[in-house]
Amino acid sequence: MQARHGSEFLKFAALAAGFIAGASLATTQQSAPAPSTSLQAYIAPDQSASVGVPAGWKVIKADYGVIQMSGPNGESISLGNGLYVKNGPFQFGQKANGIISMTMPNQATLAQKYAMIWQQAAAAGGDPTERVSVTSAIPVPLDNIAQCGIFLGIQTNAKGSSSFESRFCSLPMDTNGIFKLFWMNATVPTSLATQERAIAEAVLASYKPSTASLKLILQPATPPLPAPGVGAAGGGAAQSSTMYAERMADESSTCMDEGVIRQEPEWQLPAYCR
Repeated sequence: MQARHGSEFLKFAALAAGFIAGASLATTQQSAPAPSTSLQAYIAPDQSASVGVPAGWKVIKADYGVIQMSGPNGESISLGNGLYVKNGPFQFGQKANGIISMTMPNQATLAQKYAMIWQQAAAAGGDPTERVSVTSAIPVPLDNIAQCGIFLGIQTNAKGSSSFESRFCSLPMDTNGIFKLFWMNATVPTSLATQERAIAEAVLASYKPSTASLKLILQPATPPLPAPGVGAAGGGAAQSSTMYAERMADESSTCMDEGVIRQEPEWQLPAYCR
């Protein structure tokens, strides 16, 4: 499933041959939530996720927690995407190898990782006219769980100009040097951005993956291990490792749901998220 998430992103986001990211994440907080927008409830056939769909929009993919939809004027939204990457030098145009979609340095900033994703998408798309400019990058306070931010910007190509909003996260690296990326993205024609941003943000906020689906989307390639000495009693280290991995999965999915998808204020997030 995870490899499928990666290929879907390359199809969806193969839009940029150049990337202009002028700065690291801004320190200002995200603006107030978008006003209430009328949406039609939709549940994926496999029950893995639900979302609100605006009138006139069509769901084009819905399985394994991933939902993608398109609007009547060239709008597109993709939700619940995740892929595995390996710590290492970035290689433009690199092909996927097993579950690993690409390599990138884990120590890179979140903005740099986001740029690498766009660059890799550009290589897959093969269109040299595409350009992407990030105009805003705002952090999401989930420092104990992941690096997360909200990126806004503009993409241009031969068809015109579109505005986008991405909620993008880089999860911790495991013991084998593999880490997970997670994102949600909405794109609308720039001419409609002012009137449709509230709609797009309402859709992003309405996305509700099942608990099992969100845990699977965020699942590391290697289960996390407890600190040394944990599990010496009451079932042994193996049982404690399993319990630790389950607790970390619960905490990660809760933080991602409340902090990134629903954008709850920092003071409302559980302490283990921050």
